[in-house]
Amino acid sequence: MPETSRRIQRFPGRLPVLAAALIAGSVTAYVALALSRPAAMWWLGDLRVYQAGGRAILDGRGRLYSMSVGMAHLPFTYTPCAALLFTPLAWLPWGVLRWVSVAGNLVLLTLAAHLAWGMVGVRRPRRLPAAAITAAVLLWSEPVQETLRFGQINLLLLVVILADLSRAPGTRLRGCGVGLAAGLKLTPAILIPYLFLTGRVREGRNAVLALGAGLFVAFAVLPRESLRYWGGLFLDDTRVGPVQLPGNQSLRGILIRLTHEAPPPGPLWFAIAGAVGAGGLALAAVIGRGRPNDPRRDLAGLCVTALTGLLVSPISWTHHWVWIVPGGVLLVDVARRAGPFRIRAGLAALALVALTAAVPGRRVELPVPVPTGLIWQVPYRDGRELRLAGWDLVLADAYTLAGLAALLTIAVGLAASRRKCASPSAEAVTLDPPEPVGRPSPGSSTPTPAGV
Repeated sequence: MPETSRRIQRFPGRLPVLAAALIAGSVTAYVALALSRPAAMWWLGDLRVYQAGGRAILDGRGRLYSMSVGMAHLPFTYTPCAALLFTPLAWLPWGVLRWVSVAGNLVLLTLAAHLAWGMVGVRRPRRLPAAAITAAVLLWSEPVQETLRFGQINLLLLVVILADLSRAPGTRLRGCGVGLAAGLKLTPAILIPYLFLTGRVREGRNAVLALGAGLFVAFAVLPRESLRYWGGLFLDDTRVGPVQLPGNQSLRGILIRLTHEAPPPGPLWFAIAGAVGAGGLALAAVIGRGRPNDPRRDLAGLCVTALTGLLVSPISWTHHWVWIVPGGVLLVDVARRAGPFRIRAGLAALALVALTAAVPGRRVELPVPVPTGLIWQVPYRDGRELRLAGWDLVLADAYTLAGLAALLTIAVGLAASRRKCASPSAEAVTLDPPEPVGRPSPGSSTPTPAGV
């Protein structure tokens, strides 16, 4: 047997060892760096808001949406449903809660990657090593670093959604996780129309019922707070921080920095966001309505929908972009299989890592260097982000521009693939994965070899 073949056959056995070494090294380096500058890397301002929200519910004085937390005077900007979820945090000492947040988010990062690898068909023995390697790499991405720094719950919501929709179609209560996530934060709500558009009526109905149940419980327990929040407070973006900062990677953010106006002209943003939202959902629906048994199409549809939601949301902080975890898994999976998009998917995966990479660098608001992304390498604060031009403007809007380019590339590639499939003289182009083990290939009595 050639030496190259022997190496290829030996590599899978070494994968768990490689994965364990990478995740251990990555987490150790992260914790060591954070312990050397805990005030900067473990600021956990949002976690303090969660805990304060839970305490406000327990004290019963109706201060949930009038209180502020810390020297930054951070308000509680989340739904009444989220406030109810945060009540147990009020009983935990801060020193314990801090470590629960950091350790929990590291586990959730790995779990999100594990679920995503499962959704593309990777078998259990190799799923955990693949997830560990993914987590080791993406731990050093801007969205994950910001999630850890703020003590955010975006990785938790991602895991809830993936765990919900990774179950077999037709499973009882499938879709409820989407509704639960939408009740805690508004951005996952875009997945509900996606479920209906792709013919998953039962899952869409379950999502709506779960969301409605959460709202009903919140109104029953917190009637005043619910009326205040849903009566218009949720539309007040002045409560969430300076929306013109580079950290707001959405269409609205890019329009603010392009027009040098905060907020941007309303009709312009509505028109652009509406067009991108409709186009993105239509594209996701086309992908998601592919072969029902193709797991990659389901994950691809979810990722395109989530990307659309990030773009059209009024505010998409970089820690909202944790959907790079399943998106990166999907790109790597396409790149490792034979097919017409293999090279392009591999390049896209490398571009995703480079675009979102967080390397030690200075931040204006922090006294020491911390892992930070490209978007912060421009002048900002004190209105300077409203005077950007040229390359600085491109860097400041990197996620949004890349997201728009991704939607356009997917749409063009899908259209070209369909034209090629429709041509009688051309070989059909497919993104479908190999047939499952034991199922004969068309025209053959021999079972298809096992895939990864």
